[in-house]
Amino acid sequence: MRTLAGTGPGGQRRTLRGTAAFGVAAALSLTGCGSGTTDEGERAAPARSGAPAPSDRPSAPTASAADATATPAEEAPVTGAAAGSARPDLTLPADLVERFELWRAHDPDRDRAMADAGHAQTVVLDAIARGGTDTDALAFYFTGRALSAAKAHVRGVAGAGESRSGFVRYHRPELAMPDPRVDAPGKGTAALSFCADESELFREDRATGAVDRTPAGADAQIHYETRLRLSDKGVWQTYELATERGVDTCAP
Repeated sequence: MRTLAGTGPGGQRRTLRGTAAFGVAAALSLTGCGSGTTDEGERAAPARSGAPAPSDRPSAPTASAADATATPAEEAPVTGAAAGSARPDLTLPADLVERFELWRAHDPDRDRAMADAGHAQTVVLDAIARGGTDTDALAFYFTGRALSAAKAHVRGVAGAGESRSGFVRYHRPELAMPDPRVDAPGKGTAALSFCADESELFREDRATGAVDRTPAGADAQIHYETRLRLSDKGVWQTYELATERGVDTCAP
């Protein structure tokens, strides 16, 4: 199943240079999407060695059959240049669960941008689960400063001998397409903000498999602001990403 790492002290906006926050801070004025419905998705994956037993894992909320959807990879059809791109395998260990709520704009172009932004969250966890940045998946969904920051974050977690286990929920997405802050408005840019609830995402010792279930507190609520650009391969790549922890707008 899928999640995002990003645990770290502090409730202030900052760049990720080996810490848990990404990118460049930027205030965005975005229009909401998907309100009034609940589109949710989870993905299962094979367990890895040392994973907690099922009874030890946090319980992820379960969507009703009427509300459940596929994960972002399946929420929008891949067309055009992207259809010819070999997309990375984003299957995460079974002790990692992620859910995307309201992750549809019900428009093919907007859905694809949101889907790829969701994949950018997942590839960070995928790299952490693998224990390093020697994966092409990071460069597939990240570029520029955001790619450098993502790699630094993964190296920091792996260098500390840690992985992640548990559950993370991505919710309250707001999408603007094209990105209103780009000088030349048009196709190929987008801005997406959303919240992440990491209250059940835990540090795991890579060597022993021991999981630190210390309550995360207010810092587990994280607000993301991302900027996306459509690549020549038809992939919406995150090129800037900023976070702020402990914000009221993301409180349950």
